[in-house]
Amino acid sequence: MSQPIGLIGLGAMGRGVAQSLRRAGYLVHVCDVRAEASQAFAAEGGVACADPADVAGRCDVVISVVVNAAQTEAVLFGEHGAAAAMKPGHLFVMCSTVDPNVSIAFEQRLAERGVLYLDAPISGGAAKAASGQMTMMTAGRPEAYAKAGGALAAMSAQVYKLGERAGNGSKV
Repeated sequence: MSQPIGLIGLGAMGRGVAQSLRRAGYLVHVCDVRAEASQAFAAEGGVACADPADVAGRCDVVISVVVNAAQTEAVLFGEHGAAAAMKPGHLFVMCSTVDPNVSIAFEQRLAERGVLYLDAPISGGAAKAASGQMTMMTAGRPEAYAKAGGALAAMSAQVYKLGERAGNGSKV
C-alpha cells in the first residue's frame, strides 16, 4: 500500500500537486472547499476527506496549497482545522504566498503543539504543477525535511533550501 499524504486545496496548482504525488506512489488524501473537487480526485484514485482535520487525522504529512495567509489560517486553525488533529512529529507544508512574518507565526504556533513546519511557497503555474516540475522556495528545520521524505521531489523539479528559519522561503 502507498504511503498516505494529505493535500488541502485542489485549485489549479493544488490539483496538479496532488496528481504528481499520486504518480509518485503516494496515497493522496485531499479536501477542498468545493466537495466536488475532492470527489473528482477520489474518482481518479485519491481519497476524499471532509475537511482539513479529517486529512490531518489520516496523514502524518499535510501539504496546504491554498491562495493566501487568510486561507492558510482557516486550514490550520479554523473550524475543523488541521492543527487540532495533528500529532507531535507530524508535518505541515505551507505552499502559499504569504508575508514572511506570517509564516514565522504559523511555525511558532505549530511548534507549540510539537508539529513540524515547512515554509515552502511554490512557483511555476498549473502545467508545471501537474507535471511535477514546479520550483519550491523552502525553509525549515532538518527534521521537517526528513519527515517530508520524497514528497518535495515528487512535487517539483527544483527545491531551494533556504535555511532552517520559517519565513526565508516566503521572502524569496
